Order: sequence, then C-alpha cells, then structure tokens
Amino acid sequence: MISSEFYESYRNRHQLAEGWRQRGRKLVGYFCSLTPEELIYAAGLIPVRIRGTAENISLADAHLPSFCCSYMRGALDQGLKGSYGYLDGLVFPKTCDMTRVLYSIWKRNLPLPYYWFLPLPGQGTDEAVEYTMHELGLFRESLEDFSGNRITDESLDCAIRIYNQNRSLVQEVYELGTRESPPLSGSDVFAVEIAGLVMPKEEHSAMVRNLLRRLPEGSNSGRSSPRLMVTGNNFESIELLETIEDCGGRIVINDLDTGSRYYGAGVAEEREPMRAIAERYLREVRCPCKHPAESRLERILGLAQSYRVKGVITVVQKYCDTHLYDRPWIESRLREEGLPVLSIEHSDTGWTSGRFRTMAQAFIEMLE
Repeated sequence: MISSEFYESYRNRHQLAEGWRQRGRKLVGYFCSLTPEELIYAAGLIPVRIRGTAENISLADAHLPSFCCSYMRGALDQGLKGSYGYLDGLVFPKTCDMTRVLYSIWKRNLPLPYYWFLPLPGQGTDEAVEYTMHELGLFRESLEDFSGNRITDESLDCAIRIYNQNRSLVQEVYELGTRESPPLSGSDVFAVEIAGLVMPKEEHSAMVRNLLRRLPEGSNSGRSSPRLMVTGNNFESIELLETIEDCGGRIVINDLDTGSRYYGAGVAEEREPMRAIAERYLREVRCPCKHPAESRLERILGLAQSYRVKGVITVVQKYCDTHLYDRPWIESRLREEGLPVLSIEHSDTGWTSGRFRTMAQAFIEMLE
C-alpha cells in the first residue's frame, strides 16, 4: 500500500494522542463532519474525531440497545474501556438521534472537564445561518473559558487557512482519480482521509505533500477496471475497499462522511469568519441530516460525471436512520441516470468479507 504510513498513523492514533497530551496539549474529541473544528483549533486545542471499532462490543451494551449503529456503540465502548482517556473534552453536534443520546450517556459515565452540545438546523436558509452564528458564538465563548485562550478573528483566520489548505491538498489526491490509470487505489485514498481525522492538520498536510511528491505517474494495472464510486456514511474496515479492488473494481472517488464530504468545499476566507464558518457547515457539507436531499443527489451525480463512474456501491451502517431514510430515493435516481447500484448494509463489528466479496464480484462482472 502506497499510503501505509497514513494507515499506520490512524491505527496508532491513541498512542499519538497520548504523546501530544504529554507535551502539554489539550485534546477535544468530536463527532461528525458538521463540527466546526476551526473554532476548536483557534482556541489552541487539538480536535480528534471519535471513531468506531471492529472489536467486539461489551461495555456499551449496558447503555445502548443492539439495534443502534455499530459506529456509535463502538465509539462508546472504546470510551468506557479507557481508549479515549487522553481527551479533555467532547463536542456533540445535533446531527442524528444517536449523537443526542450519546451526549448525556458520555457525560454521565465519563466525566471530562469540557462537554458541549451544538444545535444545528436541518436546512441552510439565511435564517438558519443567523441562528447558527448565534450558537457558534456561544460555542466560541465556551472554548475560550475552557482553554484560557481568547479566540481572536486573527487566530480564527489562521485556523481557517490551515484547514482550507489541508482540504485543498486532499482535493489534489482526489483529482488523481480522474486519470485513466490513477496512481492511488481507493483504499490508499481512504487511508489518507482517515489519518487526517485524528491528527493536527499541519502534520497531515505535510504527509500529504510528501505523498504527492513521490507518486508514480500511473498505476501498474495492466487491464481496464470498472470505475466505481463508494458512497454512504462511515466504516472502520479498510478491508471493505480492498475487497472491492481484489474483485477487479477501481474506486476513483467516494461520497463518504469521512471522505470527500468531510474534505469538500473550504470556508470562504474573504468573508467575516463566523458567518463563513456557519455557511460552510450548513450549506456545503451534504449530509443526510440536512434536507431536502436534492443537493446531496446533485453532488453525487456531479462526482459520477467528473470521475467517469460506471457503477456506485452504497455502504451504510445498519440502523443509521438518516442514511437509510433517503437511500431508496437516491438509488432509484442514480439508476434512472444509468448508474448501476450495489446496496450494502454494514456493521463494523463482526464484519466478514465472504458474503460481501460474492456480491461485489457479481456487481463488478456485470459492469465489465
């Protein structure tokens, strides 16, 4: 794997975080791509995305039923087992029923110096932007009180530039997928993406620059493979993408919560920073918790056209109501546009590649 250093950083994320804390840094965990990390960063804190696990879940079952998504159950299980013991705080944006419920469960069972629940509207209207600016103002004040650092417009502008630069570099990685023979596989790109969720953006940007400098001109594939898009929410197992590639598919782009939706459009640097942040997170992060769903469909179709996609594989966590609600409509619209779709419901825990491999292989053979 060309990007193995990224995957190793992700696998060792807890050890890396412990090192940052030992050097005197404070770390704040967060859920979901709708958390405005720029504000956390501008307060001198390190934002760390809370992730799931492929390990067996034991402690979380005392707090959540088994019909909750395995990502949220796995994240809570890691918290209860002490894997996130280095955190100084947690931020929960209002994006789904599970984030609302987990806020109180984490706060009751894992006492930390800082907790914040961030209400977010379901639409991106002008009124919603004004409301979000008010809520971000309260969030900003709470971070200042907790960190002891004042978040000035200058520090916020700096954070926005650093995050935008990181997004631009990852966009360069995505652009490689438009080539006839991309030098990175879909699993390589996934490793690049998830590493950026759990480390300071300057470090991740330096790694991405180095990767782009040493990439070969094209892949070593000797045959033409069907060009695929993977869309959905999030999953822990990189083996899922490797299985698709082993079956002969070429993943050239994704529409994932931890992928291109997260690294999408930047914050407008010429605008007043708080308004620009509110507009970016309300209008540019095309998540199913936002409605109506037309803008998300338009984005998927636009990516499919730009990357010359021949088929779409949707991977959704079981019991994820927000994604499962609009998935039938989106998949029917994709088929109407001539894009074959393979639909998968996934669970991080207990995942095995056998049945999925059979389905992926049949789908890819149909496209060839």
